[in-house]
Amino acid sequence: MSPRETLVVDIGNSRIKWARLSGRELLEPGGASHGESPAAALQSMVEAQPKGIGRLVATNVGGEALGRALTEAAMDAWGTAPEFVTPVSAGHGVRNGYSSPSRLGADRWVALIAAYQTAGGAASVIDAGTTVTLDAVDAEGQHLGGLIMAGPKIVCAALDRETSGIGEVGGTPRAPTGLDVLGASTEEAVRNGAMLSIASALDRALAAIAAKLREQPVVYITGGDARVFSAWLETETQYRANLVLEGLAYIATES
Repeated sequence: MSPRETLVVDIGNSRIKWARLSGRELLEPGGASHGESPAAALQSMVEAQPKGIGRLVATNVGGEALGRALTEAAMDAWGTAPEFVTPVSAGHGVRNGYSSPSRLGADRWVALIAAYQTAGGAASVIDAGTTVTLDAVDAEGQHLGGLIMAGPKIVCAALDRETSGIGEVGGTPRAPTGLDVLGASTEEAVRNGAMLSIASALDRALAAIAAKLREQPVVYITGGDARVFSAWLETETQYRANLVLEGLAYIATES
C-alpha cells in the first residue's frame, strides 16, 4: 500500500462524503451525516481509512467550523492538512460564469468540472440535497450560471412555520401520475406542491439552456434526493451518486 494514498472529501450542508483514489477511480466511497455530531461523522471517516493517507483534497460548504474540524482530524490521524478547493475564474477546462468567482459554491464548481470532463462537452448538473442547485456549462467549457432553490424539506418546514394547521410534513413522495399529483390530504398537497414546484422550475431552466445551446446537454443529477427528483423531472437525467468526489478526483490527479 502506497504511503501517499489520496483521500477526497466533500463536506455538504448535512453530510460528509469521502473516497480514496486509485488514479481517478473512487475506492470504497462512504458518508455520514454531520448534523447531530460532526465529530462522530469525521471519526467514521477516519476509521474507514488505512493509516497511509498522505494527501487530502476537499470541498467544504458546511461552514468554517467543519473545515477546522476536518483539518484537526486529518492532522491527528495522518499528519496532513486538507487542500480545500476554492472556485477560481478558470480551471480544468471550465470558465467560471460568476462575476465574483469565489462566490460560486465549491461543491458546484467541482461538480461542474466533473460533468464537463465526463460529458466531453455541454452539461448541466442538478444537486438535489438540502438545497437544490442547477448549473450549466457549454461545449467550450463556459459556465452559463445557475440556480439555487430551497429543497423540499426546507419548503415544507417553512410552510409549517409560517401557517396555521398544516403541521409537520414527513418523507419525500414518489412521483405520482395523472391527477394523483393533486394531494388527497394536506400533507400530500404540501409535499406534492413542493416537489412539483422545484421539478417544474428545473425543467423550464433546462429547456431554456437546450434552446440557447441548440443541443440537449447531458444532465447529471446527484445529491441525497437525486433518485426521487429524477422521477419528477420530464427531462432525462443521468444519476451520479458521487459527482463532487469525481470532480475532486480529477482535480487531485491534475495538480
